[in-house]
Amino acid sequence: MASDPSETGFVQKMDDLRQLRDQTQKLVNCKATLLQTTETLETKTNTLEELTAKRHDLLKEKRLLLDMIQGVQRDIDTIAEMEVALGRECEDLQKNVQRIRNEEYETLHETVNKAREAKGLSKLPHAQQEMEAAMARKLKERRENWHQLGGPSSSSSPSPSLASSSSGQQTTTSSSSLLQRKRQHQ
Repeated sequence: MASDPSETGFVQKMDDLRQLRDQTQKLVNCKATLLQTTETLETKTNTLEELTAKRHDLLKEKRLLLDMIQGVQRDIDTIAEMEVALGRECEDLQKNVQRIRNEEYETLHETVNKAREAKGLSKLPHAQQEMEAAMARKLKERRENWHQLGGPSSSSSPSPSLASSSSGQQTTTSSSSLLQRKRQHQ
């Protein structure tokens, strides 16, 4: 069956329009995908930038904390050195106290007290008694000062020296001040 040329032209136009409609729909779909993908890319890019900035902030904070930890470690090392030096000094002083007490004081104290007794004078108190009395006075003064500062008055409360260190006051000691103290002890 032979079709007429106008019908063939019409069918051709219809096919062309159908193809145009299909391509237009593909274009609309492609445009929607492009817009959605672009929006997703922007969101992910923003999130990536935020994460990168957060990582940089955390690295900066980490460096600061590491610097602080290194400072604390230097302070600990300095204090440890001071402890060792002061410990040696205390040992030396303890040996010196023992030597003076055993080699000089005891003999001299006994000799003087015998001579005083022979002359009818009272004996001199032993140095240990005087040291204990002085220590008791210092402890009493400390307690009074502590109570004046508002420390608890009960006997079950911690000692004044412990209370002052646990009162919540923070003491910050720099390395330089520790080194100055170390030099003073030497």
